[in-house]
Amino acid sequence: MKLIKPSVEYIPQEDIYKHIELCARTCYKSEDKITEDSAHKFVDGLIKAGHLAMLEHGTVYLREIRVKGADFDLQKYYNNPYSKVHTFYDENFPETLEMLVTTNMRVIIENELQGDLKYACQPQDGHDRRYTMKFICDRGVSHELVRHRVFSFAQESQRYCNYSKDKFDNGITFIKPSWCDKEATSIVSNTTVVDTEKSSAEFVLWMLYLADAERAYLKLLEMGWTPQQARSVLPNATKTEIVMTGFEDDWKHFFDLRLRGTTGKPHPDMQYVAQLAWNEFKDKLNLEL
Repeated sequence: MKLIKPSVEYIPQEDIYKHIELCARTCYKSEDKITEDSAHKFVDGLIKAGHLAMLEHGTVYLREIRVKGADFDLQKYYNNPYSKVHTFYDENFPETLEMLVTTNMRVIIENELQGDLKYACQPQDGHDRRYTMKFICDRGVSHELVRHRVFSFAQESQRYCNYSKDKFDNGITFIKPSWCDKEATSIVSNTTVVDTEKSSAEFVLWMLYLADAERAYLKLLEMGWTPQQARSVLPNATKTEIVMTGFEDDWKHFFDLRLRGTTGKPHPDMQYVAQLAWNEFKDKLNLEL
């Protein structure tokens, strides 16, 4: 059994196919299968299988200058709730219209707009930006994260991840609550143990429960249950990884609720990871949302 602190990491999109693959492989924790040339084949497989939700993490920025006779149909993006459009006229050239679209690869594929990828570009000053963050947190916090339905998600699957395997160090990883930061633990033989003399009785009881849950999970697998069956004994404290991608204004709303508490006091663990995410925006993107 391992006990770790939550963390948040900004994931920049440098190549859209590699970005989609990295986000999607979070679900089965198969990042070890990523190679230099695996991304296109992986994304093609998602499309053929109809697993298009993962394509939402791939942000597409389009730019076109319209003059008379231009064939770029902007209306299809205006009418799409997952895309944002901005247009700019040049007063010196009234027949010229600059069109900037932010959308995602799922919108492109589902609406058969692959031809518009010829307008793909790096984000310009007028584009609405989308950002991807990876949270390592407990399952209770992740249940609150997915309430923000305007985002796109990819989450570690307890149905398919078998935590008895070597890649998971043959056991369960749990998240230490934010209010237990000073409780005394140490690592012995790759396992977290609690110092019962220096920790509160409540924390010791909590750790004993987690140890029992891990033993039950591993025993059920040994007796023949599948991971999706055995997961039912795992508590909210179980570690999960979840990737979130959304527009800048969606992230601002997220911080309003989960960090600043504009609609009520946030859960302390939720507020803790929201602060970590806010720090990533400030430190790596120079944005204070």
